[in-house]
Amino acid sequence: MKAEIIAIGSELTCGARLDTNSQWLSIELEGRGWTIQRHTTVADDRAAMIRIYQEAAKRSRLVLITGGLGPTLDDITRDTLAEAFNQPLIEDADSLHHIESLFQSRGREMPERNKVQALRPENSVSIHNAHGTAPGILMNLSDPECTIAVLPGVPTEMKRMFLEQLTDHLPTSTVFVKRSTVRTFGYGESDAERLLGDLTARGRNPEVGITASQAVITLSVTARAGSYDECDMLADGVKEDIRTRLGDAVFGEGEIELHEVVGQQLLDKGLSIALLEGPTTGGLIGQWLTETEEIASRVSYSRLFPTAMSLSNTATPDDKEAWEPALRMQAEKLLDDGTADYVIMSSPTYLVHESGVRQQKGSVIVAGKNLNVIQDVSMTGNLAIFRNRAARSALNQLRLHLKSL
Repeated sequence: MKAEIIAIGSELTCGARLDTNSQWLSIELEGRGWTIQRHTTVADDRAAMIRIYQEAAKRSRLVLITGGLGPTLDDITRDTLAEAFNQPLIEDADSLHHIESLFQSRGREMPERNKVQALRPENSVSIHNAHGTAPGILMNLSDPECTIAVLPGVPTEMKRMFLEQLTDHLPTSTVFVKRSTVRTFGYGESDAERLLGDLTARGRNPEVGITASQAVITLSVTARAGSYDECDMLADGVKEDIRTRLGDAVFGEGEIELHEVVGQQLLDKGLSIALLEGPTTGGLIGQWLTETEEIASRVSYSRLFPTAMSLSNTATPDDKEAWEPALRMQAEKLLDDGTADYVIMSSPTYLVHESGVRQQKGSVIVAGKNLNVIQDVSMTGNLAIFRNRAARSALNQLRLHLKSL
């Protein structure tokens, strides 16, 4: 069944505040079998709000609205909801009593203006807010058939009201939805889509979506069925197909990061790593591998070289070659004296402009027993993206090697 979410507030449309409520509600609803077909953010504009409510009710079986339930003059969600569906506002006695009791418990006199929070459209019920002064509203329409629920915009109040008060009153979906993710590294978004073929076609079940972020391709597998067990069965078949088509590019499932996979490999095999990072990775690998004390125990040595000249006494800013022998010499010493089983090195970086294209140049090296790989990680784009991709490229080379042991 189809649902949509409307977030109310000029502070959202102007960018002063970020709408996290819609994301959270989407996840909760999808897990209950709903298909979220639209998010709408609207300013505190009476005409726009009325129109959007009416259009949403015609499109969707369930509409969730957040925000605009406060006592101030710009909080007009309850007013516009009543007007949109031709209902007068009435005072809810239980809600008013709750609001008055909250102020009394805090030793404060309730401002007269707060009484508006106890108003609701006549053909609706109030949703109790145990954690604030803004009751929610639940309205069931018959023509069109739609359930509309209004929740406070304060995230903590909204979440608890949804879980504690609202879920039992929502229409029941006969469809179970379960989403899982597969994480990959090594292919670009278009190459991954080409290899996946018809798996990413819209309208399939399970549906496979592709998201690219900082060189990691995440594949979301959304299965819909009559039970969670059936969802798992459908998703498992698709995930196995993904692994077959993308091979070693797949490094994990869920929210796991590439460096966490490598760290676990080092732990499992009792191996250690040293890091000699120049500006190409800028200390990013060391930062990632020391996020937890357990994985950090595998890092036996770490050093950052902020400039080319810090690598070698003979290096100059124009010397594009001195970094490699200088780093390899240090790496060989760390390997020979048993300080580390593997060493990751990264070069200085510099910008080049060719044919109007701005490119960041750099390389990474991964060395150890039966391993000696140098990879050019040059790319267009800003330094932050370049470093993320370079660091993951080095870690991925080590992951593939350790996987083969």
